[in-house]
Amino acid sequence: MRTTKLISSAAFAALLVACGGGSKGSGLAKGGGVPPPPAVIGDGNAKPGQPVEKRELSKDARKDYESAVAFFQQNDKGSWNESACRGAADRFQAVAREHSDLVEAQFMAGLSFHRCNLLKDAETAYQAASRMKGDPAKIAMSLSNLGELYYRAGKLDGAKQYWESAVKANGKLIAARINLATLELEQMRKIGDKDSKWKALEEDARFNLSNVLGVDSDSYQAYTVYGLIYMEGYQRNRNRLDLAKLLLEEGKKRNEKYAPLQNAFGLLNMRKNALSLALQNFQAAVELDPKFAEARMNVGLTTLGFRNYEVAKEQFSKVIELQPKNYDAHIGLGAALRGLKDLDGAEANYKKAKDIDPKRGEAYYNLAVLYKDFRASKQDDLKASLGTYNTAKDFFRQFLDKQADETDKAEAKEQITLIDKTTTQIQSFIKAQANMPPPPPTPAPAPAAAPAPAAPKK
Repeated sequence: MRTTKLISSAAFAALLVACGGGSKGSGLAKGGGVPPPPAVIGDGNAKPGQPVEKRELSKDARKDYESAVAFFQQNDKGSWNESACRGAADRFQAVAREHSDLVEAQFMAGLSFHRCNLLKDAETAYQAASRMKGDPAKIAMSLSNLGELYYRAGKLDGAKQYWESAVKANGKLIAARINLATLELEQMRKIGDKDSKWKALEEDARFNLSNVLGVDSDSYQAYTVYGLIYMEGYQRNRNRLDLAKLLLEEGKKRNEKYAPLQNAFGLLNMRKNALSLALQNFQAAVELDPKFAEARMNVGLTTLGFRNYEVAKEQFSKVIELQPKNYDAHIGLGAALRGLKDLDGAEANYKKAKDIDPKRGEAYYNLAVLYKDFRASKQDDLKASLGTYNTAKDFFRQFLDKQADETDKAEAKEQITLIDKTTTQIQSFIKAQANMPPPPPTPAPAPAAAPAPAAPKK
């Protein structure tokens, strides 16, 4: 069994698009920019120079909104902190209270909280915007961002419902369509291409992405997800990798500095067994976004395969700093430390993973391997090694009750059989040693001969 799975991460969290962008450092891609001031209010998808819907509002509404947007944009240059986020949100909420038909202001209050990952406050603000009277296309932006918040909280059904509602309200809202396709990609990976539902998921994901590109032919986020879609099912049809490459290259023409795109190229090269190229892509993704945990995982996993344990250790440690409860990162760090002969450190990380998710099997299997192949086999005291082998056997037995591949479980059963044979041999050897007659006493050394008398002097 692999010490840790090469999670060919689709970088789902980094691919998720929030209308108007995400919080700094969160890995969120930008979905179209801030809704412009009331003189030319857009739908969250318009690009510079592109015609947008116009709606006349009062001079006071326009002035108040412009002032709040200016404050937001000033902080958006890189000076966000909790105080700034709350200050921006307060300004927009004041505008929304004064001008009840200005949905954009309430949406921007949510986005201001979102910038600093004040997710509870962001959700409350987006919910308020979604209940306001006004243009459904504007309300759709809040629905889409609510879906993103629910996704990050692990509430996938709720996320899907919000994104579908956003698309129903505004079919041209690219953020929600990309997110639906990303969610469908995740489901495709979970069930595998042999499942009857796989094809329907693929078709719907492609439909959503085609709609996105119909609205914005330069959406590098859409090209990235599209490429990842075609990477699935490549075992049956290798031509899918060629299509994936074409799509990713279209994304690269538009923005080669998009970290999830570089990570996707790495996954493509992994599937083509071009491991050195894959590593370069993963490293490029990390350089573009040092907080991109998925790319760091892939650097760690690839270097682990190359037995470059120091680099793997560094990457997995960084992931754990970003995501302390990342199960796979603790398994990977344990494998790296084991390679560096830090067995205590390896065991500690495997046990942390076990505590994070007791239902998964990887931690138990790796603990079993650690005790069998690295602790027991290195002990000089045969009686002590019996206890160590039994500990390994117990971990293998626990592994059999956990979530794991059937092939890996069959391997664990073989390891248990091997441990039984080894411990039987050790017990027989110890017993044979105990029954051996004691060695004869060592004879005392003969006394040294007396020195010859000296010759008389003449």
